[in-house]
Amino acid sequence: MTAAEMKKYSAKAKRRRLMRRLLLAALVTAALLMLMERNLKPLVFSLAEARSAAMASQVLNGALTEAIEDGVAYTDLMSVHMDQQGQVALLSANTMQMNRLADRAGKAALRRLNSMSSERVTVPLGAALGITILAGTGPGIPVSIVPIGSISTEFATEFEACGINQTRHKVYLRLTASIRIVIPTGAKTTQVSANMLVAESIIVGGVPEGFVGYNLGEEELNLVP
Repeated sequence: MTAAEMKKYSAKAKRRRLMRRLLLAALVTAALLMLMERNLKPLVFSLAEARSAAMASQVLNGALTEAIEDGVAYTDLMSVHMDQQGQVALLSANTMQMNRLADRAGKAALRRLNSMSSERVTVPLGAALGITILAGTGPGIPVSIVPIGSISTEFATEFEACGINQTRHKVYLRLTASIRIVIPTGAKTTQVSANMLVAESIIVGGVPEGFVGYNLGEEELNLVP
């Protein structure tokens, strides 16, 4: 074999070795990316869900506070009806006033949610790789969280014994936000709720046998004799 042929053969061998190394590097990179994806996605969703829940709870509580900042009297929402013996026989809800309050709180919550700026969660690269010893190391991977959702409102009522022949009646307003968490590799919807006491009163006598005027299910009534 001549020197020229040897040189040509050596060049081909180098190219083959280079191609094998490149192929191996590509396979290792692909495996690493798949490993990162498998470990990163649930971790990112977990962090994003916790962060968005905290943000949304703060927003919803602010909206509830804004909705009742002018004050809400128990008599604005509820009417107490007595029987012939002067005992409380029936409580009826002022549906119009309750709907107005719920509408005001819902609009305030939507406005506050829409004004929220996008948040970022930083995930260490070591944590994404799932290696315990490297969990807190490596460059941070920023992930954007965009809270997007609708608001639902509902009232809940509770009767609580507070003394001899006395019952405390509490009226709560609950806001629930459906928030969609979006990351580069997917999206997830979660719900966050906030509950606030909006009115209460002490009822002297037995717990009323009737409660009418608003769409309250049995699970929302906690009757304590």
